[in-house]
Amino acid sequence: MSLFDLFKHPDPELEARRAAFQERQQQSIRALEAGGLPLDATERLQEQRGRQGTPQHLWTSDLSVNELALTHDCGFEPLGQVLGASTYHVGFQWRSQLWRNSVAQMGATYELDVISYAFYQARHLALSRLWQEAQLLGAHGVVGVRVEQRDAGWADDLIEFSALGTAIRLQDTPPSNGSPWLCNLSGQDFWKLHQAGYEAAGLVAGNCTYFCVPSYASQQVLTGGFLAAGSWRNQEMPEFTQAMFQAREIAQSRLITEVRTLQGTGTVGMTIENDAREEEVELSKGNIRTAMRYNFLALGTAIRVASRPQNLPIHGTLPLKMMRLRNRY
Repeated sequence: MSLFDLFKHPDPELEARRAAFQERQQQSIRALEAGGLPLDATERLQEQRGRQGTPQHLWTSDLSVNELALTHDCGFEPLGQVLGASTYHVGFQWRSQLWRNSVAQMGATYELDVISYAFYQARHLALSRLWQEAQLLGAHGVVGVRVEQRDAGWADDLIEFSALGTAIRLQDTPPSNGSPWLCNLSGQDFWKLHQAGYEAAGLVAGNCTYFCVPSYASQQVLTGGFLAAGSWRNQEMPEFTQAMFQAREIAQSRLITEVRTLQGTGTVGMTIENDAREEEVELSKGNIRTAMRYNFLALGTAIRVASRPQNLPIHGTLPLKMMRLRNRY
């Protein structure tokens, strides 16, 4: 049989396997479009859950030895590492010609709502998929959640979000079919929270992308040279300061709304990120302004009172060097 005959009469078994693979790929894409998980992840987690309580049960985690020991001390056991991810396209933020004319002298500060929503939706999809993986494992919660975001280096206007944590469950209890909570606390902090009589209600976040186009006077201070008014002396740039405060207020208000939705009494483990980027905006021919874009993110764990606080054991310690000196004399 010639090589031409092999291409003319393909192997039916090979074609069937290829068609089955393509069908699974399409099913996974449809599941992702609906905000779910790909088939491979779902099947792996279901198999892992079926082995719980048997000698074949094997779990993975990103907990340190200390974190694992303290998590056990709280009455929880690890079920496995869970992951959520999303690659998201950022849409175009429209600006009208009227906008360009109105800020020519006075400048402007405002939220880039299209970009803010893109960051929110990408993060929400990543955390939702991490939550779904924890639910498939029958977890009561997820500790040590790390959320990372970055610009995709291989294409413009793409952002990537990933979330990673360890699913845990109360010891000697059946798998949970409820809604697992998420928290970004380490195993040590989770133990302290438990000892203090609080419980994690869920992971909360608020973000805002805010834009500041300086006025003509501020632009002259920035680039006008020594002869420009005010460019030769120290001074605050209040337009940029106000934009930063406004971005924080919007992000903080959105985080507080999520805390109230979870019926939390406060937040712990807060992380604040403020990515300030310089951009050039051409308002008219030859009229270029040095604008600033602020990507502000506030993220933490909402908590609520669970029980009476316990007395935390406090142990005094001395460095080994001090102990050696004391023994010498």
